[in-house]
Order: sequence, then C-alpha cells, then structure tokens
Amino acid sequence: MFESILLRAVVALALSVAAVGQAGAQAWPAKPVRFIVSTPAGTSPDLIARMLSERLARQYGQSFLVENITGAGGTLATHALVKAPPDGYTLMFTGMGAWVIDPYMMKNPGYDADRDMVPIGMIYEQDRLSIAVHPDVPAKTLPELITLAKSQPGKISYGVTNVVLLIMVGRWINKLADTDMVGVAYKTAGQQMQDILAGRIQWIVAAPPQLENFVKAGKVRIVAVDGVGRYPAWPDVPAIGETFPGYRTSGMGILSGPRGIPAGITQPLNAVMDRINRDTEYQQRLLSMSFSVNGAGTSDSIMAFIRERRQYWNTIFKTLNVQPE
Repeated sequence: MFESILLRAVVALALSVAAVGQAGAQAWPAKPVRFIVSTPAGTSPDLIARMLSERLARQYGQSFLVENITGAGGTLATHALVKAPPDGYTLMFTGMGAWVIDPYMMKNPGYDADRDMVPIGMIYEQDRLSIAVHPDVPAKTLPELITLAKSQPGKISYGVTNVVLLIMVGRWINKLADTDMVGVAYKTAGQQMQDILAGRIQWIVAAPPQLENFVKAGKVRIVAVDGVGRYPAWPDVPAIGETFPGYRTSGMGILSGPRGIPAGITQPLNAVMDRINRDTEYQQRLLSMSFSVNGAGTSDSIMAFIRERRQYWNTIFKTLNVQPE
C-alpha cells in the first residue's frame, strides 16, 4: 500500500512539473525578445530581420527588437548569442559565417556552432549574387568572359566588397575557370560601383537589387547569376551553375538561439515562422530583395542543409589553400 501511495505521489509530482514547464513555454514571450543581427542597419539582413520581427510581433503580441551588433566579421554578434541565457529572449539572424565559414577563417572564433547554437527556422534558403560587366567588355555570357580572361592573363580585373564570402566567389571562379583575373576588394559597395561604372574594373560580384537601375540604364550588363536555378526576375540570364555544374556560393539565413533553449519555445516558433515564410506577400518582398524561402524547415532539415553547405565550402577552402588565422 505504501508503494502504491508513493507511486501516485511520484506521478502527481511529475505531472505537476510537466504542467509548470508547459505553462512556462506557453507564456513565452512575456517580455520583448532581443533579435541580434550582425550587419549594420539598412543592410539586407537587417531589413529582412525587421520584416520578420514585425510579423512575429503581430503573431505573439510582443516586441521583437532588432539589435545590430557589428564588428569582427560578425563574431561579436555570435558571441552575444551564445553567451545569452537560453530562455528564448535572445535570438539571432545567423548565416554562412556563423554556421559554415568562420572556422575556416579563424583558428579560434570563440564558439562552436554545433555545441553552442540551435537552429530554429529558415529565414531564407538562398540569396542571389550576380556577375555584371562594364558595357565595353565584349562578353555577353560567363563562358565568353572566361575566354576573354584567358586571352589576356592578368589584365581582367573584378571588384567585390570586403566580405569573406564575396572574396571567395571571385577566387573560386578563377580556380574553376583556370584564369588569372585580378580581384579588387572594396570597403563599400558604393566604391565598387563607381569603379565599374567608370570602367576601371571589368566586372563585379553584387546582389541584383544593387544593379537593377544600372542594368536598365545600360551601364552594366549581367552575364550570370548564382543560385539554384535561374533568378526569376532575370529568367534570360544563365545561372553560374550552367557553366560550372553544382556551383553555389550564395548565402543563407537561419533564426538561431543559444543551445539549451526549450523545445517548448523553439517548436511553436518554428511553426509560426513556417506560416510567415509561406505567405505570398512576404515571399514577394523577399524576392524583390533577391532572397527566397520555402517554409521554415525543421531542425533536422536545417542541419542537413548546413552540413551540405559545409561540405561544399570545405572543398573551396581546401582547393584554394585558405588557412585560418
């Protein structure tokens, strides 16, 4: 009889603890949520984060406050995330740097993504990067640009902004094409645009929205766009993958939290993100910025995607003999 009473007491206690935990998860968020972005205000990740935060605020009736923490190649923001309490009140817009590239570039980035972070939902699955040439360059396609570069070793130059991913794009194309084109890194996209418009460099890597007005004015010409399939806004422009099968260096965006955040928070949040991501108007706004997403994914599908991206970038860094510093 005593054992029966004890068993009922244990069961009752377990149920009450579970109920308290469930109630705590259901109460989230009971205060504003900090939403870290590693890029400055006005950049694409910042704008997308604000789009998403507005919709999350409407869904939850609580503020999601975008906080821009810049510097150290984005690692300052990642440090802020992984050091935060795993209570659901600090989230981050993470991307290629945090989940894929940083360990290849830094001997000690100060965190381990798999140990310290958990993916909650996809913010976007790919963005688009385009290769644009000055109109005086006699190349209408990427293969023609490669042929031109091979005929003039060391004479064709290209511009990228001083971002690791973009710098690697030019170097990887050089390697795949077996060319000797000269890369020029710019601190700002504005400086890069000035030089391509003036003809001081022959081509650039840039996002479509940066180039759209210049394309319409005939001041640059798009020869290829990165990403899976062709860019819907420019269906006549070939994908880089049509020249180099399997090529894809475009980024990704993932809403992440510190390791240990309760599933009672992440799972419902994932479901809310999935509804937001599948909204037609939201998808069109992302597409206008050259981003795309199809649902929020699951923790398993996101990690599978991250592993695939790591494998691809591992090939890039090893082939180019890039060593962490």
